[in-house]
Amino acid sequence: MEKFKLHGRKYVEHLTGGSALHCNLEEHLSQAQYRNLLRVAAQEGTNYFTFNIPNTVCNTCGHIDKRYLKECPECGSTDLDYLTRIIGYLKRISNFSEPRQREAARRYYANQSKLGTAC
Repeated sequence: MEKFKLHGRKYVEHLTGGSALHCNLEEHLSQAQYRNLLRVAAQEGTNYFTFNIPNTVCNTCGHIDKRYLKECPECGSTDLDYLTRIIGYLKRISNFSEPRQREAARRYYANQSKLGTAC
């Protein structure tokens, strides 16, 4: 919720280049939870944001799953890569430069229990 405040009208009105909130989530939320976050965004004046949930791609069988997994549900392989949103499209994290891969590993992804009762 704090990120929506930090990217809301109270702060963004003082920026000349605008602001974009990337709401990183470990998993997809329920329809009601997304609706509540959209309500918070409207109340705070957060007008430019996206939800970013990592997708898993199996390097063995090619299966893509819309969840962050440690094992492929199709073939059981642990040779996995992850896709993340980069300016409107999905990109393999393994294709990032080495410094960018280290930065991606430090990203915080909230899960439903961490979001609390606001969702």
